[in-house]
Amino acid sequence: MAFTITKQVRPNAVWQEMYLQIRKDQRVIIAAEGLWSPESRPLTIIWCGPDGIEGKLANEDYRLPGTNVGALIGKIGDSPILTVGNYWDFYSPYAGPLFLCMNENPDYHSQAGLLHAQMILFDL
Repeated sequence: MAFTITKQVRPNAVWQEMYLQIRKDQRVIIAAEGLWSPESRPLTIIWCGPDGIEGKLANEDYRLPGTNVGALIGKIGDSPILTVGNYWDFYSPYAGPLFLCMNENPDYHSQAGLLHAQMILFDL
């Protein structure tokens, strides 16, 4: 049996707890949709989905360098940061609460939009 819930993810670099406890080796599916806009400098509005801005890789000032700016990212407990994007189906190597956020520079505060993330947790 599986548990399914949909949550909103705000477009900022602050970790947002999804209030789901992930167990080690548990199968999890995250499917996200919507549009959001990371802060761009110089001031230009660029909208993207959960995969972020294609071809614009984040530098060391972002939560997850080397991943698209604006991509949906996550972590489980104190795990390393993981790329989620618009669809992620995995068996968790970690245990703990699930957190999601935008791959954004934590010092930027002018984002817009919203994503909806549907999370499915399967029984072990």
